[in-house]
Amino acid sequence: MGKTVTHINFYTPLQRTRIARIVFGLALVSLLLSFFSHTLLHQLQQPVLKFPYVDTTYWVMHYLQLPEFITGHFGVAVLFDLALFASCLLSFLYPLKRLFIWSFIVLYFVYFITFNTFGCHHTNHKIGFLLIAIPFTVADYKSFNFLWQGLRYFMCFAFADAFLWKFFRLSWLYNSEGMLILKMNQTAFLYLERHTGTAAFYRWLLQYPGLLQGIYITGMIMEGLFIIGFFTRKYDRFLLLLSLVLPIGFWLIADTWFFELLILSLTFINFNRLYTRYRFAKGIKKGDITPV
Repeated sequence: MGKTVTHINFYTPLQRTRIARIVFGLALVSLLLSFFSHTLLHQLQQPVLKFPYVDTTYWVMHYLQLPEFITGHFGVAVLFDLALFASCLLSFLYPLKRLFIWSFIVLYFVYFITFNTFGCHHTNHKIGFLLIAIPFTVADYKSFNFLWQGLRYFMCFAFADAFLWKFFRLSWLYNSEGMLILKMNQTAFLYLERHTGTAAFYRWLLQYPGLLQGIYITGMIMEGLFIIGFFTRKYDRFLLLLSLVLPIGFWLIADTWFFELLILSLTFINFNRLYTRYRFAKGIKKGDITPV
C-alpha cells in the first residue's frame, strides 16, 4: 500500500507501473484521435505557413529546420509518426524502461512544436501529455511521487491563473462578455452549419445574454476554486469533477478543445484508495461476508 508523507500520497513502484499504463494508454488514444482528425505530421500536406511567434524554443526548432524537414518529406513524416506511436506503445507495455519514455517525450515534443507552428496557433492542450510523462523518467519512486504532485500543482495553477487573468482584467464586470465569446468563436459555425441542431442551440442561447453571462461567471468561479488545491487535498475529488466539466464548457461556448489537457486530471485521483478498494473487492469471494 502506498505511504502518506506530509499529507502526500506516495505511490509504490507497483502502483507507479499501473498509473503509467493508464497514462500511456490514454496517450495512445490521443494519438489515434490525431490520426482520425488528420493532424499527424504525415497528414499535414507539407505545409508552408508557420507561426513561431515570439518564442525562442520555436525559433531554435525552425533554425534547425527540423519541422520543415519532417513535414517536407512524406516518407520521413510517416516514419516519425510510426516512431511516435511505437514509443508510446512500448512505454505502455514496458513502463519501467525509461529509454522508451524518454523517446516518447522527445518525439512528442517535436510533434507538439510542429503541430502548433504549422497550425498557426500555439495551443496549450497537448502539453498535458508532454508533461505527464516526465515523472516516469526517474528511477527513484520518491522522486516520481514528488514530480507527480508537482503536476497536480501545475494543474491547479493552470485553472487558477485563468481565473486571475479574467478577474484582474475586470472582464466579469462587462455584462456582454459571455455573449461576445460565443459570437467571436462560433460565428463561422453558425454560418457554415446553420441547419444543424447545435446551431439552433447557439441561436437560442444568443437570445438570452443574461444566461450566457451567468455561464461565463460560473465558469470563472469554478476556475477560481482551484486555488483551494494549493492549500489542501481534501477537496481533490471535487477539483477532479471541475477539471472534467470546465473543458466541456470551453468546447461548447468558446470552441476551444482542451480535452487533451484532462490527462493532468489524473493527479487529483487518490490511486492508493482506488487500488485498495479494488484489491479488497477482488479478494472477497461470494459467501465470505454475505450468504450465498
